[in-house]
Amino acid sequence: MSLPTPCKQLSSSECLYQPLMRSLRSRSWHIVPAAPTSSRHSVTDEKTKQNKAWKYEGYSGFSEWMASDDDFFIVRRFGTINARVILWMQNQIVEKERKLAELHKRMEDRSETSPDGEGMNDSFDWDIKNLPERHDLMRGLSDQLLQYNSYINAFSKVRARPAAEARQVRNLQNWSLDAEGLDREVIDLRELEFAKHRHDLISISSRERPPLGEWLESCQKLQLSKVFREKAQNGKHVVSAATQYTSNARFELLTKGLIITGGLVMLLAPIWWLAFVSDTKKRLGIITAFVCIFISVMATATNKPFEAVAATAAYAAVLMVFMQVEPKG
Repeated sequence: MSLPTPCKQLSSSECLYQPLMRSLRSRSWHIVPAAPTSSRHSVTDEKTKQNKAWKYEGYSGFSEWMASDDDFFIVRRFGTINARVILWMQNQIVEKERKLAELHKRMEDRSETSPDGEGMNDSFDWDIKNLPERHDLMRGLSDQLLQYNSYINAFSKVRARPAAEARQVRNLQNWSLDAEGLDREVIDLRELEFAKHRHDLISISSRERPPLGEWLESCQKLQLSKVFREKAQNGKHVVSAATQYTSNARFELLTKGLIITGGLVMLLAPIWWLAFVSDTKKRLGIITAFVCIFISVMATATNKPFEAVAATAAYAAVLMVFMQVEPKG
């Protein structure tokens, strides 16, 4: 991915175009180096590739970049179109269902004196010989219902995918821009319009993170830190001077460390404080304050409210035990 002028792209969160543009990218820095000056020929080749990105990069570079990181891999859900297709398939089945009911009623009304004999509704074998219309109708229904059920099952999984985050959408929108914010024409503009459907984009692969983890990964300063930088791997990442990746594992380790540290502080601080306070009302005030702080902290540590409430109840029970311990002196 070569751009005409130096720029930076950030994978988990930020893409910085210097000096004119700053925007979030996803968990990698994308730094486009200046064209080599070792020879006039190499400089010319590099400029040619930059000026004709649609020829030398195109979908090959786009696909490689998108597949290199989970935060880059976002596509459309096509919610409206899928809903319309499902409704169309449903209507086709309803029409056959209506015809099936009409045939059933026709057989009910057909008497023994009818030229074709008395109608029957109790045998599929009879239908094959005497009412092929219903037999063909059932065959068509079985195929359509299979397709309908499979389609709904497949779309339900797609619909359950998490919506793309704002930074991920900006990654996609900024990828085709140069350092000045102009389109590099690497992909046909009409075929990039899917990136404009903000609320219809989904992430192909996502990690479940607590709110604290999401906030840490969206922090620009942490993204730029060498501590969280990950070396690009051949076959997995876009290996070039233009791309820098950050480590998910290190962010997860930081998140766990902060949660554990916060838990220890929330447990030990009130215990020591209660040891030096004898007034019952003040001790209750301390416990109340720390319980409120604790449940607020738990809200950032888990996505499950019931877990936060259960942990807070256990925490309050521990503090109430120390409430009964009379301070010495």
